[in-house]
Amino acid sequence: MKDNIALIGFMGSGKTTVGKILARYLDMKFIDIDRAICAREKKTIPEIFEEKGEDYFRRLERLIIEEESSENNIVIATGGGVIIDNENIKNLKKTSYVVYLDCDVETIYQRVKRNKNRPLLNVENMYEKIEELYNKRRTLYSISSDLTIAINKNTNIYDTVENIKNAYILS
Repeated sequence: MKDNIALIGFMGSGKTTVGKILARYLDMKFIDIDRAICAREKKTIPEIFEEKGEDYFRRLERLIIEEESSENNIVIATGGGVIIDNENIKNLKKTSYVVYLDCDVETIYQRVKRNKNRPLLNVENMYEKIEELYNKRRTLYSISSDLTIAINKNTNIYDTVENIKNAYILS
């Protein structure tokens, strides 16, 4: 069994929510990579993207993942674009049981449509952009994970946590 659990998936798939509950159930520390980036920079994600660009954000993401994944007994909620950088996945795979929360596009859209803190989705047709990014990333999420959990509007969060917990313990 690996020392950590890393949750990957598209923005709005529930990584933070599931991660907090999972960490509590397993008596593990919880870290949200996006929140750690914001805390370190003392800025919101949209501010970081606007002032320093996506490349800068991705470098910070890689650095924090490297730092956090070297610890033990931690549940890591990654950002939706974590799989874009191969180094992130390598770092996570070394120390973490990687779980892909595979949320359908309609549910993602319903969850994020009013959220202005997602710079990649601040476009005219958000649904189309979600679909485009989702289709680009889906294969990367799948091949990077040890376990895939399907998520939709009817998914019970506690069932999801229980499924991850059981699979992790058996890994």
